[in-house]
Amino acid sequence: MSHLPFTITAYFFNALAVTANKFLLKKVIPDPLVYVFYISLVSVLAIFALPFTKVPALDIFLIASASTIFWTIGAYFMFIALKIGQVSRVIPIIGTLIPLILLIFASSTNTLSQTQMIAIVILLIGMIFLTRSDLQGKLDKKELIFEILSAAAFAFSYIILRQAYLSLDFFSTIIWSRLVLLPLCLFMLLVPNIRKKIITSKGPAINFFSKNGLIFLGGQTTGIISEILLLFSISLANPALVNSLQGTQYIFLLIFAIIFFKEKYNFTSLISKITGIILIGSGLYLLAFS
Repeated sequence: MSHLPFTITAYFFNALAVTANKFLLKKVIPDPLVYVFYISLVSVLAIFALPFTKVPALDIFLIASASTIFWTIGAYFMFIALKIGQVSRVIPIIGTLIPLILLIFASSTNTLSQTQMIAIVILLIGMIFLTRSDLQGKLDKKELIFEILSAAAFAFSYIILRQAYLSLDFFSTIIWSRLVLLPLCLFMLLVPNIRKKIITSKGPAINFFSKNGLIFLGGQTTGIISEILLLFSISLANPALVNSLQGTQYIFLLIFAIIFFKEKYNFTSLISKITGIILIGSGLYLLAFS
């Protein structure tokens, strides 16, 4: 069985999830911190899966929890960048920086193979093409800073999580790592300024039975479907090959940005972005197999 249709579908659903996040941050929830609260609240539902997991040792639990905290910080910075910039630019830049940071961390001898060097050059050129049309007064410096911070936090989260995987199965690690979000949610509710944003005078910032609530739940659902499909794809093919097709997600994001957010590009700008997406996809492919 070929992994290709499952992988492409997974990145399609992930693009939908990111688009839903952008819509809510722009239209409904102006404060990314509040959005982090609701995502964390949904993740806490993992507690119902505890009976089907193995109980980790204390050190593994702490490592997995630390990974979730850094992932949440990365998501917070990503949401800020999404609020500032274009979804078709923010996600590809973060998605490019993460493997670069991981590669630098993994290169303990400070030496890179020829393939890795070529991949890095292609990724950097791809980012230049992707952002070239936005550099003249359109690319906010704050956006770039938060993109870098987000990528660094995500990368560190993955590095820590890898250590937990070495001692505990995947499912148990993921479920137990989410428990730390429960005290995080309680803490956010105890802070008066944050609580006023989460629970407004009109009620909760997100009413799950409203249109916006359905969009939020739909975004979270598509994100979960994407994760499941990616895991299934990895069971069918080399994980490096699955990851190298991440460039297809950026194509979907560009299409959704034009449809849902009415982002407009002239012909030159559109060709530049498509070229950047292709180059980033090619760089990820080389980097994955290096």
